[in-house]
Amino acid sequence: MQEIDSHPGHSPILEPPEGPSALACTCGGLLELKTDTKTVQLNLFHGHLEEIRRESPLA
Repeated sequence: MQEIDSHPGHSPILEPPEGPSALACTCGGLLELKTDTKTVQLNLFHGHLEEIRRESPLA
């Protein structure tokens, strides 16, 4: 299992109110609906963090 990387203001919500097969971020972004596995969800979240880092002036 991968460790969950962190970035200020960003943490995964693997089962947001949209349903148990959704992935959201605490930044308010719904990243994906109906992903099949936790691994896929976490990989998608890591991609989200990479995107945040590229856009961040602090990167």
